[in-house]
Amino acid sequence: MDIIRKAEEKLRRLSADPEIRKQYELRAKALSDERSRLEDAREEGMEIGVEKGLEKGILSVIRGLLDKGMPLTEAAKLTPYSIEELDRKLKESQE
Repeated sequence: MDIIRKAEEKLRRLSADPEIRKQYELRAKALSDERSRLEDAREEGMEIGVEKGLEKGILSVIRGLLDKGMPLTEAAKLTPYSIEELDRKLKESQE
């Protein structure tokens, strides 16, 4: 109990000092801002990962269709890409 009382007393003294309180509030805001930036970056990273995964899956399926003899012009109709985009993406993914 003595430790808790000492901690409470120290907290009262520190919170009574306006400069220390200001430093504490600035530090708390900086930590909150950093947490927010990290969360935003994590979400953006996840979105990018999902997009890349979907593209990789689409290209894999299209490669299979092309291997079975489907023309690129027909395969492109099954994707969100133009013929030129699909051709470029297929070539890039093989490098």
